[in-house]
Amino acid sequence: MLPYNWRMQKWISRTAFLPSVLFPCAALVIGLRNAAIFDAPRILIDSPLPAAVFFITFGVVFIFRNKSPLLQENFPGLLLFFAFAAGYFLLASIFNKPEINTNNIYFAADNWSWYQRMAAADGWNVGTRAVHPLAHLIFRPLVTLSSFFTAGDGFHANLILLALAGSGCVFLIWKILRQISGQEALAVLFASLLGLSASHLIFASVIESYIFSTLSLLFFVWLLLNNKSVYWMAATVVVTLGITITNIAQQALMAVFVQKNFRKVAILFTSIVLFGVGLNIVSRFVYPVTEYFFIPANLTGEQRFSQEISLKRAGLMAENILVYNIAAPQPYSSIRNEMPRFNFLNGTIGEYAWFGWPALVFWAVILMLAFFGSFRNSDHGGLSIALLACLLFNFILHIGYGIEPFLYSTDWTYALILFVAISLGEFAERSWFNIGLLVLVLSVFVNNLWVVYLIARKVSEFLP
Repeated sequence: MLPYNWRMQKWISRTAFLPSVLFPCAALVIGLRNAAIFDAPRILIDSPLPAAVFFITFGVVFIFRNKSPLLQENFPGLLLFFAFAAGYFLLASIFNKPEINTNNIYFAADNWSWYQRMAAADGWNVGTRAVHPLAHLIFRPLVTLSSFFTAGDGFHANLILLALAGSGCVFLIWKILRQISGQEALAVLFASLLGLSASHLIFASVIESYIFSTLSLLFFVWLLLNNKSVYWMAATVVVTLGITITNIAQQALMAVFVQKNFRKVAILFTSIVLFGVGLNIVSRFVYPVTEYFFIPANLTGEQRFSQEISLKRAGLMAENILVYNIAAPQPYSSIRNEMPRFNFLNGTIGEYAWFGWPALVFWAVILMLAFFGSFRNSDHGGLSIALLACLLFNFILHIGYGIEPFLYSTDWTYALILFVAISLGEFAERSWFNIGLLVLVLSVFVNNLWVVYLIARKVSEFLP
């Protein structure tokens, strides 16, 4: 008879996949319950090739997983990848409408404008701010390539890229945590927590640029931990700079604290910025609406998003950095210009459904354990400090910038979850901890999918 602990660990390892397997089913139910705005069935009829490629690829991975060492090693992460890609795509077909200006509906996201820039036929002529200096140069070629699978339909290609970026984040955080901890259940559960976090459910389903930044940030962490080529790291930083220039500060912090070579990092990032200037000039030549990020006057327009620094704003930032991005309360809803608007305001933290409070309580307990555990756990101390530095950087940046802090939440949610997972690594082999972590992920799943359903239901009243 097998030892009890071994059987328990086996059960936990298998059950850890339950939230991710349920996610695309829940996304489908949300769509069917809001059939008037659920476009996935039409998309699959108009462009069946992407779905065929998706299921064939999954079938190949599943059938041959034990015949290829590479597939066998990465199969748990790939299973998460496929599940979350399907779920995000189903939600994306609800929230994005190419023919309707949906800007500012979803937590101040300019998602319709970003669709124009990334994928619309005449989007090359839609300008963007200097803080996104290579946006056209990065996204439009990617969408054009992807549209070969969608019969030239840029909008559906855009949704596919969005879903792949979100699921790519889940795969990368699984890969990073499995490498650090060596524990499959812990890696799967924390990766699922990232994928089911309120931040990722929204911004891996609503067209915006931030989920792509998160993908490049996580890829940079993986490159650092594996001492990959400096050219790969440089290319990743250039992409990050091109999407949103402020996020390269996070990569610089990670490089300094992990590699502990300030001079090398300074030289590398100076070279990257100079190369970015050159690409910015190329982008301006190809897409004349591009603004030069290296001209200070082009950045002064960001002042219109500045906010008064106060205790009230600090409290809202703390809630967004530590709570709302993981387990969201029911957002504040208003109607403006005949369209709904969703936001998290001061005091929203009291707006949980009765079945949402367990998610908040379990997450608060895990978070407190992580902060206490970080003082005891010396393993991967450089990375933990780097992640804390990234959280502090985002707090300082957004306490005085950004009307809706939640809009930027994917820029720090990855760091928070990685920090918590690393800090609690000493409990990774204990069954009680993994069961508690599974309960947390399931409670977050129930709470956040309910919030997504509420948003979809409200939106369906206004969008044809």
